[in-house]
Amino acid sequence: MFTFESIKASFIESFNVLKLDNIKLLALVSLNSLLFLYTSLLYAWFLPLALLVVLVLDVPYLIAAFYLTVLVKAARPSIKLKQVAYWQQTLFADWVLFFGVLIFLYVPLFFKEGAHWATYGYDLILKLLFLSGPAWLPGTESLGIIVVFVSPFLILWTLFMLDAQTTAWSYVKAFGRAVTMVIYNYPFFLVAYAALRIIISLSYLVSMPLVNWVPQVAYLGWLILLVAIIPYWICLITNFYVKRLHEQFSLYYEK
Repeated sequence: MFTFESIKASFIESFNVLKLDNIKLLALVSLNSLLFLYTSLLYAWFLPLALLVVLVLDVPYLIAAFYLTVLVKAARPSIKLKQVAYWQQTLFADWVLFFGVLIFLYVPLFFKEGAHWATYGYDLILKLLFLSGPAWLPGTESLGIIVVFVSPFLILWTLFMLDAQTTAWSYVKAFGRAVTMVIYNYPFFLVAYAALRIIISLSYLVSMPLVNWVPQVAYLGWLILLVAIIPYWICLITNFYVKRLHEQFSLYYEK
C-alpha cells in the first residue's frame, strides 16, 4: 500500500492545502463547524452525569479522553440531526477510545526495566504521531495531558472509530486507517500541529507574568483553551479528514 510515488503525490497535495487561499477556506469552514459543534452539545443529554462520573474517578487520561470524544462527535459531519438520538449512538466507541488510549499511552511503563531499545522505539513512535506531550515545545508543561490529546492522530482515530462498525476488529482497522492518514498527509499535520503548539506556548508564556498580579487570568486562559481553541482545532482536523477521506478513499477502505 505504501509506495514512494503515492506518498510523494499525497505529500504534494497535503502541502497544497497549506497555501494561503486553501488554508483560508479550511479555516472559515472550520469556524462554521465550530458554531454547529456548540449547537450539537446542547443535545448531549448525558454530559452532566458522565462528566460527574469521570471527575469522581479522577483519572486524568480518562477525563481528557471523554472531553476529546465528545468534541469529535459534535464536530464530525452526520446526515442525521445531531440531537438526542445522535448522542445515544456510538457509545461503545467512547469506551474503546477511553481504554484504548489509556493502554496505548501507558505501554511505555512496561519498558522501564531492560529492553531500552523498545523504550526508545516507542518514544519515537509517540513523537511521530504527535503524542510526545509537553516535551515537544517549551512553555506548555503546565497544560499536562491536554497537550497530548490535541494530537491529530487521536482525533483521526476517534473519527475513524465513529465511522466504523461496532466490532473490536473494526476499531483495530480504524487505528490503522488513522496511522495511514497521518503518514500520507504528514506535511499538513506537522505544520498545523506546530502552529497550534506555538500559539499555545506563546499564550502561556505571555500570560504567566499576569498571573502573579491577577490570578484569574489563569482560569480565563484555561477557559479559552478548552472552550474555544481546542474545539476549533478539532473542527479544523475534522474538516481536513473529510476532505482527504473523499480524495483518498481507496487508501482507507477496501473496495
